[in-house]
Amino acid sequence: MESERIIALEQALTEMQAKDAETQNKLDNLIHHLTVLTTQSTTATQPVEQTSQSPPTTPIPFTAPRHRGPAPALPSEFDGDRTKGLAFLTSCQIYIRLCPDNFSDEQAKIVWAMSYMKSGRAARWAARVFKWEEVRKTPSFPNWEGFRDEFKKEFCPAHTEATAINRLESTAYFQRNRSVDAYLDEFIDLIVEAGYTDAKTVVIKFRKGLDPQIQNAIATMTNGRPSDTDTGGWYGAARTIDENKATNEAFRSSYRSPAVTQTSTQAPSRPAFNALKFPAPKPSGPSPGNPVPMDVDAARKKLACYRCGSLEHLSNRCPLRFDIRNLSVEELQEHLSYRLAELDVAPTEPEPEEEKEDFVPNDE
Repeated sequence: MESERIIALEQALTEMQAKDAETQNKLDNLIHHLTVLTTQSTTATQPVEQTSQSPPTTPIPFTAPRHRGPAPALPSEFDGDRTKGLAFLTSCQIYIRLCPDNFSDEQAKIVWAMSYMKSGRAARWAARVFKWEEVRKTPSFPNWEGFRDEFKKEFCPAHTEATAINRLESTAYFQRNRSVDAYLDEFIDLIVEAGYTDAKTVVIKFRKGLDPQIQNAIATMTNGRPSDTDTGGWYGAARTIDENKATNEAFRSSYRSPAVTQTSTQAPSRPAFNALKFPAPKPSGPSPGNPVPMDVDAARKKLACYRCGSLEHLSNRCPLRFDIRNLSVEELQEHLSYRLAELDVAPTEPEPEEEKEDFVPNDE
């Protein structure tokens, strides 16, 4: 099987090379005749005068030589991977369209494309095709279109249209945190695979999945708003707004001061001392009725707990407010004054007891 397939491929390659050599010979002959005619016209000293008896000369039509452009890239080898099937078929069609003279007929195109199917499931499929042709004595595919349709069935993802439609009918394709370019890449692929051609339907789907802020900005434009059937206009407007948004964020971040983070070096909190009861100190800083101008970071710093530095509570709610090791000097003095004041209070004197006699009275 392998030897027969290789022989068939070598025969097709030999025919292609012979055709290419024949074309090159014709081109060389044409260039040679053109050079001779140009030399004769330049070496003539005087133009030949036509008489009434001589027939008029017929000018020879000039055909410019066809210049060969750069050789197109050849397709890569294909092993049957469904995720790469469409890319391989596209590269084959590009080469055939750029170099149509390299193929004598439709079968030459098919055999040339199959020559790159050398491994994996693709090689086994190509071997089966050649085996069928040997048995039936006829080509398996009448033309390139037939080969292309069968190739798509075998090596392209199945049910792509249904999968794309189901995704477009859900919220899975929405932009969310992605950029507009990333969202557009997936959206256009889904539209092509689903086969949507109505411009209004495409615009509605695009607006539905677009970021709400960008969609609202485009929909409420006073000047230059794209129509609901202009897909290119909506794509371009979304890209422009997304780029402007990114530029604005970069500009704001250039002068934004870094956030002040405070790390607590206090000892870990201990169970609260319920016995310690003293008035909570008043938070320092300007009163609410007399505010002073300050930036955002300074305001956040003022609102932070001065005991542990946390921004989630104030000092009167701090879990460390009953830990004596975390009290300030003023708080310690106030607490000691409070405790000493309690000791200075004169205790109530107990009532004097009646004097007891040392002897038992004799009532007798």
